[in-house]
Amino acid sequence: MTCSLYIWSIRKAGNLLILLLIMSNTAMTQPRQHPQDTLSRPKLGLALSGGGAKGLAHIGVIKVMEEAGLKPDYITGVSMGSLVGGFYAVGYSADSIATIFRTYNLEAALSDRIPENKVIFPEKRHYRNSIISLPVTRNAIKIPAGLIIGQQIESGLNHYFWPAAGISDFAELPVPYLCLATDMITNKKVIFTHGYLPDAIRASIAIPTVFTPVKTDTAVLVDGGVLRNYAVTELRDMGADIVIGSYVSYRGASEKDLESVYGIIKQVGFLTSLADSEEQKGLTDILVEPDMKGFSTMSFRNIDSIIDRGYRKALEYKDRFIRLADSLDALGPAKQVTPLPDVRYYAFDSIRVTGNSLISDAQILGVLDIVPGQKVDRDFLAERVELLYGKAWFEKVKYRILPGSESLILEIDCLERPQAILYGSLHYDPAISFGVVLSLSVRDLITPRSVINVESFIGQYYRFRFSAMQYIDWGQKFGAEPFFYSDYTRLPLVPLKEETGPMISQNFITGLILSKRLSLNHLMNLTATYETQHLVPDYIVASGIDKLSYEYLKLAYSYQANTLDYKHFPDNGVNYCLSASTSKLIRGTIKTDTGKDVYLPGDESDFSFERFFDARAWFRSYTSPSDKITLNFGWELLLVTAADSITTNNNFCYLGGIEAVTERSITGIGFHPNQIPVKALAGVRIGADLEIATDLHLSLEGDIFGIQEPDRLNGASILGGYSIGLGYLSIAGPIRVGVMHGIYNRELLYKPVKGYVSIGFTF
Repeated sequence: MTCSLYIWSIRKAGNLLILLLIMSNTAMTQPRQHPQDTLSRPKLGLALSGGGAKGLAHIGVIKVMEEAGLKPDYITGVSMGSLVGGFYAVGYSADSIATIFRTYNLEAALSDRIPENKVIFPEKRHYRNSIISLPVTRNAIKIPAGLIIGQQIESGLNHYFWPAAGISDFAELPVPYLCLATDMITNKKVIFTHGYLPDAIRASIAIPTVFTPVKTDTAVLVDGGVLRNYAVTELRDMGADIVIGSYVSYRGASEKDLESVYGIIKQVGFLTSLADSEEQKGLTDILVEPDMKGFSTMSFRNIDSIIDRGYRKALEYKDRFIRLADSLDALGPAKQVTPLPDVRYYAFDSIRVTGNSLISDAQILGVLDIVPGQKVDRDFLAERVELLYGKAWFEKVKYRILPGSESLILEIDCLERPQAILYGSLHYDPAISFGVVLSLSVRDLITPRSVINVESFIGQYYRFRFSAMQYIDWGQKFGAEPFFYSDYTRLPLVPLKEETGPMISQNFITGLILSKRLSLNHLMNLTATYETQHLVPDYIVASGIDKLSYEYLKLAYSYQANTLDYKHFPDNGVNYCLSASTSKLIRGTIKTDTGKDVYLPGDESDFSFERFFDARAWFRSYTSPSDKITLNFGWELLLVTAADSITTNNNFCYLGGIEAVTERSITGIGFHPNQIPVKALAGVRIGADLEIATDLHLSLEGDIFGIQEPDRLNGASILGGYSIGLGYLSIAGPIRVGVMHGIYNRELLYKPVKGYVSIGFTF
C-alpha cells in the first residue's frame, strides 16, 4: 500500500464514522444541536478529470449536484476538468458554463484564427493562405511544437476570467481551486495554487503536439493528464474529507482495440496515467463515470449531447447527493459561495512589456494606446491586443493583470515571430495548371522595420515576385518597396492581324512602390514600373511572327480596402479598389523566322507609341442575414484609352473565370479565365453562399456586363453568366467545383456551358 493510500485509509475510516453519525442524526426528529455541541462539518471536494471535449460532461454532473443542494468546498481539475472547474470556482453556475461553451466559437479558437479584418493589410495575403508556415532559423527549418499556439484560447480565458484577474491565490476564489500541469523537463507534476488563473488553466489543457507548451523561465508545461489525469490526492491535501469525482477520460484498451497499431500506441501512451487514475479513483467516495462511447476528445460540436451524458449518469446518484447534502447540513451550515463581482473596469498603475527583443516597447505601447490610470474594460483591452497581433509582429500576444503590493500591473506578454517564415501550399486550376506555391518572408534582415518577401508559383506556368519593403516610420505606416515580378501565362484567344489563337504571355516588371497604410484595412500606393511583355503565338502564324515584345514605362495610383472577415468564403465585410495609371511604349520588337525588328518612337510601324491611360474600380460586399447564408453584391468599371494595332490587346484586361489569374484579370462567370479581352467594361454581380455542412458551401452566382472589345470602335456587347457550385475549405485550401453558363453573341471556340475547378491556396 502506498503512503497516500495508507493516509487515506485512516481518513476514510474517520469519514465513515462521521457519515454514520450524520445519517443517524438526520433520521431523528430531535432539534438540531448548537454548533459547539456537534461534530464539525466535513469538507466536500470535487475532482474533475481530463478528457478533451468529453470533459463537458462534468457540467451535467455539477448540474445534478446543484439540484441536490450539494456544493463543493474545494475543486481540483486537470486538462478540460481544469477549465470547467475553474469556471465553477470563480462563481459561474452549471447553466452559465454550458452557455459559455455553446456561444463561444471553439472551432475558431482551436484554429488560432482571428478575423482577417484584424490583420494588417500587407500581411493579409499570407494570413491563412498556406498549408504550412514554418519558422526558418540560421541552422534549420523549425517544426512547431504544437498545432495550436493558443492566441484565441488565451484571449477567451482572459475574457471569461476577467473578474478574477486581481486574485493570485486560488484559495481566495469563491471555491478554493487548483489544477495540474506536467513539466516536460523534470517529468514531474506542477500544482497550480497561485498565479494568473488563465495561465494555469492554459498550461493544464496543453495537450502535447496539439497545443504548444507553456514555457516559463524554468519549465516547459503541458497537459497535467500526462502524469495525473484525475487529482484526488491533491484534493485531500487541500482539506477535503469527502470526495465526489467525475471521470471521463481514457479507461484503457479492450482486447479488440489492441489488435490495431493505433490501439497499442494509445494504450502505451496512457499506461502511466491509467495506473495513476485507478489509484486516484480508489481515493474517491462517490465516483461518477459517464459513458462517453461515441464521443472523442475533439467532439466539440456535440456540446449539448455530452453535457446530457454527464447529467443522466449523475441522476443515478442524485438521491445519494440529496442525503449527503442533508447530512452535511445537519452538522452545520455550508459556506456561502458568493460569485466574484462583475468588474467592469480596471485601472492600472503601470504597464510593462515582456518577451520582445525585435519590436521595441515604444512601438508596442504605441499600438496598445493605454496609459496608467486609464479605466479599461475587457472588450477594449481585447481589441487592442488583437490589433497588436494583427500587426503580424508576433506569433502570440496576450495580457496579464497582476496584483502588486497595493496596485494592479498590466503585463503585455509577446512571443515574437521569427525573422524568417517559409510558407507552402499546392494549387490547381485549368488556367495555370498544377503547381507548388512557395514563399519566404524575412523581417529586419539588413535594416530595422524592413520586410523581404520572395513568392513563387512553380508549375507548367509560373509566377514569381520579389520585394523589399522598408518602413520609414515606427508605426510602419509609410513604406518604400522596390520589387520585381514575372509571370508566364497562356492566353486562350488573342487577335494577331487577321488571325486569332492562343498565345503565351510572359511579363517582367521592375518597379518601386511608395505606400501609406491609412488604417489596418486601408492602403494607398503610388507605383512606378518598367514593364516588358512578350507575346508568343502558341500556333503557326501565317504572318511568320514568332514573338512580339513591348517595353513600357508606367505610373499608377491605387487605393485598396479590405474588411473581409475571412479570405475564403467570407461572411461579412467589403473589398474594393480604385486605380488609375498612365503608360507609354518606349520600344517594340517583332521577331520572325527571318530576323528581329526593333521600333522606337518616331519609327514608322504598327506599334502605337502614344501615351495611354487606364482607370479601374471594383467593389464587393458580403453580408450574412443568418449563420448559414451569406449574400454578396459587387460591381466593376474599366476604361483603357488606346492599344497598338498588331495584337490589339497587349495592354488590356481579360474577362473570365471564377477568380483572377493575373493583375489584369477580371472575374466573369460563364467564361474561361482570360477568355475575353476588353478595353471598357461596366457590370454587376450577385451571389449567395449556403453553408450546408461545416466548411461545405453551396454557391450561386451571376453577373452581367456591358463591354467594349479592343477591335470595336463604337457600341458595346452585352454578356453575362451564372453558375452553381460546391466549395469546401479543406486543410489543403479552398476547393471549388461547379458548372456555369455564359451568354455572349461573340463566343468563339467554346460551348456556352462550362465546368470550373480550383483547388488550393492562391499565389
